[in-house]
Amino acid sequence: MASTYSGPVTPDTRVRILSTEIIHAKNTQTPLERIPLTACDLRLILVRTIQNGLLFRNPTDHHPISRQAFIENLKSAFSKALALHHPFAGRLTADEHPDGSATVYIDCNDAGCPFLHAVADGITVDEALNQPFPVPPAPVLWSFFPSNDVKNYHGFIRPLMSIQITELVDGVFIGWTINHAVADGTTHWNFHRIWSSICRGSGDHSPPVFTRDSSLEAIKKKIRVPWSRIRDFNEDNLVIPPLKEGTFHFSKKKIAELKAKGTAELSGSRQISSLQILIAHLWRAVIRSRADPDPESETRFGIQVGFRGRFEPNKFPAHYFGNAIGGRTVTMKVKDLVAEGSLGRVAAEVNRVVAETTDEKLREAVEDWIESPDMRGLGEFTEGALMLSGSPRFDAYGTDFGWGKAVAVRSGWANKCDGKVTVFPGPETGSMGFEICLSPECFDRLRMDSEFMAAVTE
Repeated sequence: MASTYSGPVTPDTRVRILSTEIIHAKNTQTPLERIPLTACDLRLILVRTIQNGLLFRNPTDHHPISRQAFIENLKSAFSKALALHHPFAGRLTADEHPDGSATVYIDCNDAGCPFLHAVADGITVDEALNQPFPVPPAPVLWSFFPSNDVKNYHGFIRPLMSIQITELVDGVFIGWTINHAVADGTTHWNFHRIWSSICRGSGDHSPPVFTRDSSLEAIKKKIRVPWSRIRDFNEDNLVIPPLKEGTFHFSKKKIAELKAKGTAELSGSRQISSLQILIAHLWRAVIRSRADPDPESETRFGIQVGFRGRFEPNKFPAHYFGNAIGGRTVTMKVKDLVAEGSLGRVAAEVNRVVAETTDEKLREAVEDWIESPDMRGLGEFTEGALMLSGSPRFDAYGTDFGWGKAVAVRSGWANKCDGKVTVFPGPETGSMGFEICLSPECFDRLRMDSEFMAAVTE
C-alpha cells in the first residue's frame, strides 16, 4: 500500500511527546559570529525544510540500558556534535539596507535546538514501514518528525534544527528537521555521522569548514536580496493536491541489468552511471503513467549538481558547511522519452547535462543569480516537472549510534509535491531506494507498469 495525503500533517494520536528540551552547543570553542548566506543558500530560503530519519530495530535487545540512560546519551552526544556545528544552534538574521534589499546571515547565538522524546503507543517497526511490498512510509511516520509546520523562511524566529526520538514497541526512529537555507544533504549527513560516532565513543569528529574561501569568488560575496520577497512570503496555507507516495528499491543486480540494456541501446558509445540509468527508467515510466501526454510537449527533470571538489585551484572542501549544490534541468520531448528502445538515450541525455556542467557554467549561473535573485516557494515550481533530491552517496546506513545498521531511511512530508523524487542509498551495497510522490492516478498506473516494476526489488 502507498501513503495518500493532501495537506499538512495531522499528528497521529498514538504518538505522544514525553518531553521537549532545548539543547545548546556544549563547550564550543568557536566565538559567536554571523555567517552570510550564499547564493546557493538563499535560492532555497522560500522552499521547505529537509526532513530525514532513520528507523532502527530495538537497540536494547543486545545493549540493555534504561530508557532514561538511552535518551541522555543521545542528548549529550547531540550537544557535543552541535559544538562542532554551532550554526545549527543559531537563527537567521538580516541587515536591511535603505534600497529595500537585505543581507541574510546565520546568527550563531546558540539559541539552541529542540530535542523531543516521544513514544508511539502500540506501533511496531513493521507498521511504520507499512509492509508488505512496496515499503512506503505509513502516515504515522510523519508524526515521527519534529517541527512539521516550520518553513525555511521561519528561521528568523524558529530553530534551524530540531530532533525527535520516537520509541516504538520494538524499535526507535530518529527524525530531524533542518533548515535547507543553511545546509544541504552532505552537511546534515556529516552532522549525523559525527553525532552517531560520538554516541559510540568514536574519535571520528572531522569538523566542518565554515569559511567561504574558494576559487568560486561569488561564494565570498555578501549578497543583497529583495527583503520584501522574504519578509512578506507566506505559503503556510498552501494547499497540496492529493498525492500518493511509495518507496521503490533497486538492487545492485537490477541496476546492472538496466545499465547493460541502456548501454546496448547506445552501442556502447557513452558511459552512464547507475543513478543516471535509474533516472531514465523512472522518468520514462512516470510520463507513461500520465494520461495521454502531448507527444510534442516537453518534459523536465530537475537534478542537483554538487560544488564540493570543484573550482580549481582552491576547491570546495568536502566538509564545507552550507549548501554547495546547483540546479540543472534535463529537457526532452515526450515522444523521444517514451519511444521504444529509448532508455539508453534518455540516460545519455542526463549524462550529457551533467558532463556539460563545467566549473565555468556553474560560476556563470551563480553570478547571474546574484544579479537577479530567483527565490521560489514550493507552489511556484514548474507544474508537471520531476525534481530529484537526495543522493545515493549519502552514507545513511553507515550512521550507527551503536545499535547497528538502520532498517530504513525515510523522509518527512516537507516539500512533497507531484513529481518529487528522493533517492537514498539502499541497505545493501550498490542498491538504491527512491521515494516517489505522484498524483494518486499516476502512482497507481506506475505500480501497474510492468516494464518499470520488473526492475524493482521486492
